[in-house]
Amino acid sequence: MSSRDLEERLLSYLRDHPGSGPREIADALGEPLQRIRVALARLRDKGLVARGEEGRYYAVAHLVRGVGRGDVRRERPRRLSPDLEALFVELEELRARLRELEARVRRLEERCGSGE
Repeated sequence: MSSRDLEERLLSYLRDHPGSGPREIADALGEPLQRIRVALARLRDKGLVARGEEGRYYAVAHLVRGVGRGDVRRERPRRLSPDLEALFVELEELRARLRELEARVRRLEERCGSGE
């Protein structure tokens, strides 16, 4: 299996299991731990994965959907510090929660409006 294939599998796993650690990922994907660590480092350098607290990894939210081979190969021009990456991930998660809450409010308003 090529390193690109592994990176794509790793991103897919992190989309479904955010906050996973390297050992957990290695066990789930049936890959050696060192190979997972190297792939995670490459994905971090490309800006596709962020490392949170206690060594947990997350697919970067704005790239989570529709990541193709071109995105996996694309290098990011600069690298954020791990603390900034973790904050970025948290911000994207909060934005997603806000969108979900806004959608719930719209549905409630529609229900209330249709009952009049």
